[in-house]
Amino acid sequence: MILGVELQWGSVLVGGVVMFLLAAFQVLVGLRVIHFKGRTHMKVHKWGAWVLVGAGAGHGLVAATVYFGWKILS
Repeated sequence: MILGVELQWGSVLVGGVVMFLLAAFQVLVGLRVIHFKGRTHMKVHKWGAWVLVGAGAGHGLVAATVYFGWKILS
């Protein structure tokens, strides 16, 4: 439970799908399948990596909360 919201395994699954989509976007930008020109390419790639790190941390927190039955600020 985080902030009074009871979390289910479905939310962990949705978080995993979002993480997969973010990682796929990051790979496509890195391989230049999705084209950005010049400095914009590296900015998008760098910020995408930070979003991926944040989403991974959030996903890990949600998964640990559901698995261990923690209650955070409830």
